[in-house]
Amino acid sequence: MIQEIAILLPCHSFEDFPTYHTGDEAQSILANWTAMWHPAFLASAGKNPQWHRVDSPPESLDGLALLIPSICKSELPAGFSQRAKESGATLVKGLTDRQEIVTRLLDRVGDIHEVAAKLASDFYALGYCYLQVELLTRQMRYSSSLDEIYFENKTIEAAKAAIEGNEEVATECLQACFDVLMEERNQYYSVDASLLDFTLVADSTLNEALLADVKSPLPTNLWISGELATKIADSHPELKEAIAVKIVAKQLGIVGGEWVEGPLNLLDPESLLANFRRGHEAYQQAFGDSPKVFGRRRFGMTAFLPQILRGLGYVGAIHATLDEGKLPVSNQGKARWEGMDGSTIDTLAKFPLDATKPETFLSLFSKLGEAMDGEHVATLAFAHWPQMTSPWYEDLKTIARYGNSLGEFVTVEHYFEETDTATYHGNFKPEDYRTPWLKQSIVRRQEGPVSQHAERERFNAQLEAGEKLRAFAELMSGKADPETQQRLERSLQDPANPSISQSEEADALVRAASRNLAAALPRLEQSPQHAYLSLNTLNSVSTRGVFVSELADLPTAGEPVIASGHDSKRKFAAVDLPGCGYAWITGDAKTIASKQKSLLDGHVLRNEFMEVHIHPETGGIKSIYDYKTRGNRLSQQLSLRMPGKKQATGERYLGPDATAFYSQMQVTQIDPATNSPAMGEIHTQGNLMGEENEIMATYKQTYRLWRASRVLEIDIEIEPQVDPKSLPWDSHYCCRLAWGDETAIAYHDVQWVRTRCSGRRIEASNYVEINASHGKTTLLTAGIPFHLRNHGHMLDTILIPHGETRRKFRLGIGLDLPYSLPAAREFMYQPQPVFESASMPAPGNSSWLFHLEAKNVALTSLQSLTDENDNVIGCHTKILETEGRNAKGALRCFRQVREAHLCDFHGNRISKCKVDGDRIIFQLAPGQWYPLEVQWA
Repeated sequence: MIQEIAILLPCHSFEDFPTYHTGDEAQSILANWTAMWHPAFLASAGKNPQWHRVDSPPESLDGLALLIPSICKSELPAGFSQRAKESGATLVKGLTDRQEIVTRLLDRVGDIHEVAAKLASDFYALGYCYLQVELLTRQMRYSSSLDEIYFENKTIEAAKAAIEGNEEVATECLQACFDVLMEERNQYYSVDASLLDFTLVADSTLNEALLADVKSPLPTNLWISGELATKIADSHPELKEAIAVKIVAKQLGIVGGEWVEGPLNLLDPESLLANFRRGHEAYQQAFGDSPKVFGRRRFGMTAFLPQILRGLGYVGAIHATLDEGKLPVSNQGKARWEGMDGSTIDTLAKFPLDATKPETFLSLFSKLGEAMDGEHVATLAFAHWPQMTSPWYEDLKTIARYGNSLGEFVTVEHYFEETDTATYHGNFKPEDYRTPWLKQSIVRRQEGPVSQHAERERFNAQLEAGEKLRAFAELMSGKADPETQQRLERSLQDPANPSISQSEEADALVRAASRNLAAALPRLEQSPQHAYLSLNTLNSVSTRGVFVSELADLPTAGEPVIASGHDSKRKFAAVDLPGCGYAWITGDAKTIASKQKSLLDGHVLRNEFMEVHIHPETGGIKSIYDYKTRGNRLSQQLSLRMPGKKQATGERYLGPDATAFYSQMQVTQIDPATNSPAMGEIHTQGNLMGEENEIMATYKQTYRLWRASRVLEIDIEIEPQVDPKSLPWDSHYCCRLAWGDETAIAYHDVQWVRTRCSGRRIEASNYVEINASHGKTTLLTAGIPFHLRNHGHMLDTILIPHGETRRKFRLGIGLDLPYSLPAAREFMYQPQPVFESASMPAPGNSSWLFHLEAKNVALTSLQSLTDENDNVIGCHTKILETEGRNAKGALRCFRQVREAHLCDFHGNRISKCKVDGDRIIFQLAPGQWYPLEVQWA
């Protein structure tokens, strides 16, 4: 029989309770402490558990059951164990499993009633709650006000009732014990803390464990994507029904919103929105409701998100992920997340605690006290996989069933809608987000760590162009054809490389839409002639190189043709295209040799804006000059970067840049390939040489410069002989740019909005802009996203890391571009001209359908607006400010406008725009994105 149960601890009181331990040591402390509160032990002893200092154990050991955590085993006085054995005491040393400890001691009390076994977990929870409340009291700088006599009497009464099989009395007494603990906590914090339970969901967890979590009596939240919601609906009907029922009862919250958790920061705005819309459809079909709180398990947050979430009706977001990567953090649990356009949304801005680790719950009082002390809304969040939690988390849930001594479990919707609105604005700067995409691709051995992103972006750009061209055709013809609706879906995630068939299908879609637009254009009544119809789906003016080899004769210079030329295989022309318009290019037998100067002179390419010198020994760019400033603007080389040995000067580590080794280019051939007034081309090839003059790779480069263009095009081909190491940011084949100003400021685009980047690692799908003292130089990336800035004046664009199979790449260098995004989008993808035999379009050989007066605004999409008979009565579009500054202007249409409305992302009208004839007046904040509904007069 147990007359007393106690634990040895290395402390004097609750003030110095050992709460700093982790792992098995923390597990042992909690297991031994809570095991003492089994009802059989309490009833046998007739009093609550006791505790003693390990260096001063009790003198009387008769009838004593003494628990000794692993942290105390080595501190026991010599001979104490032998004295305890001779005195008939029971010692339980160093165990970390609560059930094993209880089993060891149950022999001392004999058989117990099934009610005691059933309520044992409630008594464990009481012991844990008592510990945490006492520790929390001192954490909050208060002294205990607990009536120990009443608490002990009720505890023992509950234990005896359980042993006797009287469940009702036992439960009532337990409730009284929890109530008195809550009363003590209310002395210093009378508002309940919010506890959020996040159950993570993956393909492998769609099982009985997840069903059990869903059916648990306390509010819970599922962290789930739209794709998984569809799988649940298709293959797990019982789970689907349980989730839907609990959502209706407001006992379960869904955290998510997207169809898949792809590389969010690298997606264009329309693909990002498409991911949400597809996700919402999946949630609606599966559970009858869409998430009201955004969150994702994989990394992926950007400053562009708040306006998307607000426009889709979200009430909150979880500004934390359970993945690698870097996120800005807040000192508040609930904060206001402000986007780049000024939109705000309430967010949980702290990382969830790991519900499987014992140290989380040994020091729970500390985290709870900090939240109560310093946060506007005291919050603790816990994350775990289904049924994978520590016993102490289950104790916390049991405590919550009896009351809110340690907080109240709530759904995320309740948390954001019912608790106080956040007043603190989180300092979430765009440059503070750093993703793990490249590293994870290498570790997971995904195909094409770099090229998968470039191919995805090009594929999505194809679909964007096809959608706009189809809309142009329908707007011109006045009739929509449902048969031509786009059926391809945007690529949204990193492993989803568009297949060859998908890419070909996208090309076919663009070609068909281009032909439909050509057929819809009104024509003059004149004889047909062979011509190329070059189409511009962007809303900015474009100077473009066009190959026109099917023409019998070269075009004559004159609007829209700037210059034309040919080489042994091709005819081509540099042309001006209006935004959202076309240029019609015909040959002329009377065309004579242009008097314009050719663009190639030896190893130098030059046009109106730049002069590019090719290095005769390396085959890279030796220098680029403009005609306004002195000195070299930029140099370029291909190189293999390999991590060097860690060297130090004194005690100061020089860093990875100082120790890295870069191979050197050695040219074997320079071929001035094309020399004409319209375009100049130089081909170079050679080797990349290592430290010992060994060949690391072979390369080929083509430099192409068009008349009147500010962009130098570079085609790159690298055949590695040495594989980079599996440290992608430290070892890779790259295109390396260098400039002279180390103080230059770098910018890149986040969802097409220009954003400053201050870190070494830069991720940009469209461009990286270097603003130096002598001007602005822009790298057009064509979807290649990963760039590394070194020494302040060099930039590596990573082409081939470990595991990359693609060998051909394309980059552009823009000099003093007025706006980087339009050039980057055109460089990403442009529809091929349509060769036709037709008369000239009625508007002339060049015209537009839409014109944006504000140059820092882009049309991200275009669709026709139809009535019930498929007659076109207007259009839907979206306008985005791209430069990070206010925009005020008008959208001009090719028809008179009756009315126009700004809408949310569900298509609901928000406000009416001012209309003046064919002009729609608008005003946008920096980075703001709005849908626009237009109806013709």
